[in-house]
Amino acid sequence: MNPREAYRDLADDARDYGDPDRAIDTAGRRRAARWSAVAVAAVVIAVFTWLRPQPEPATVFHKPPYASARAHSLYSACRTGCSTMLRLTDGRDIEIGIDTIHPPGNYTISPDGRWLGVPDGGGYLLSDLLGGPDLRIPAELSGVYGPWVWAADSSRIILANHRDGDVFHYLDVDLRTGQVTRPVVPEGNEIVGLTGGGDLILLPPQKVTDELTLTVAGRSVVFRAQSGPFADEDHGLWVQSRGDQLYLHEYGEKPVVQMFSPDGRADAYLGLPDGRYAVGPTATGYVVVEPGNQAQRLYEIGQEEKFVGEYPPQAGIVIPGLARH
Repeated sequence: MNPREAYRDLADDARDYGDPDRAIDTAGRRRAARWSAVAVAAVVIAVFTWLRPQPEPATVFHKPPYASARAHSLYSACRTGCSTMLRLTDGRDIEIGIDTIHPPGNYTISPDGRWLGVPDGGGYLLSDLLGGPDLRIPAELSGVYGPWVWAADSSRIILANHRDGDVFHYLDVDLRTGQVTRPVVPEGNEIVGLTGGGDLILLPPQKVTDELTLTVAGRSVVFRAQSGPFADEDHGLWVQSRGDQLYLHEYGEKPVVQMFSPDGRADAYLGLPDGRYAVGPTATGYVVVEPGNQAQRLYEIGQEEKFVGEYPPQAGIVIPGLARH
């Protein structure tokens, strides 16, 4: 397991349990085995901080009324008691609160950087950084809301109401109109994407190794690994999407992000450079993280390499469009 996977798994624990004490206990159980020496060296300090039990006050969010600029990224320098910082495209870093659960998996930024999504007492708040009206999803007794999938054009977001690893239902939020609907999803299926045309991409229950079946716009499509399994005993399935491009992580001799069309055709692949780990897709490439003792750095790779930003070494970082999948 690489450092990026460790960060992602810890974020999954926080998201799936929506309860800090339960998240701490679960993270302790799930992270007890199968970490390689490299991963341990890279993340042991962050993991120790995350697993250490301590009181967890509620997250306090301060909307930046003077933002008037799109979001570049968001991060919290540590897992407990650190300021959560919103980095804007004009270069400013604005403190928006004190975070008690690491941002990935709980916070989100729309692909166009306009909308900032944060947990809101079991509900969810979608804040328009360009000054438009906010949209608040009220809490429900069944669970807490978290971000699942963005439409590539930032017009919609899928939120999930979940607790204890179970998803009770989804909400489809149209940010153009404020309309909120509850999509019908077959039992046991998970929403993992939205096509460019706005149709759901669903993950049915299955054991995944070299083949993966997704339901795309109501039609079953088989995706076949090219260079290594999609999942094995050391790596869980990792599906990401951005419109009509799906990104499936393969674990052969070297980790690869395979890019597929919704019809199952393998279009291209991105080999992850040594010492860098997957974060998520953008409109023009794919972001990777390079951990370091003094700082961690994000780069966009693809047709050319572009430096994205530098962050504290233990920071949990959210880029535009990043949600559960």
